[in-house]
Amino acid sequence: MSLYERFYKRPIITFIILIASGLTFGAMTVNIFRLFAANWNFILTYGLLALREGALTQTLELLITGMLSMVFFLVFKFCEKILIDRISSYTFSLKRIANKKKT
Repeated sequence: MSLYERFYKRPIITFIILIASGLTFGAMTVNIFRLFAANWNFILTYGLLALREGALTQTLELLITGMLSMVFFLVFKFCEKILIDRISSYTFSLKRIANKKKT
């Protein structure tokens, strides 16, 4: 059984994971661009002194945070696709049932 099928069979759990990953993605990316810009400005202004004070380490931490937030975004999109597929297949089956009753 694939991961897609497991999530497809459990729509409520998929929805909860969708909400959690969306909120986590949002919380992680709120200030990341401002912090990255301020850190880069600090490096450009003070040069080697800024690097000795840990600006390079902070830049790497911000990049890792950005990558981790993208993982949460991908989980969000995965759950979204599953729920949309489930909803669209449900509405398609309702239309098919309605057409059978008319004939």
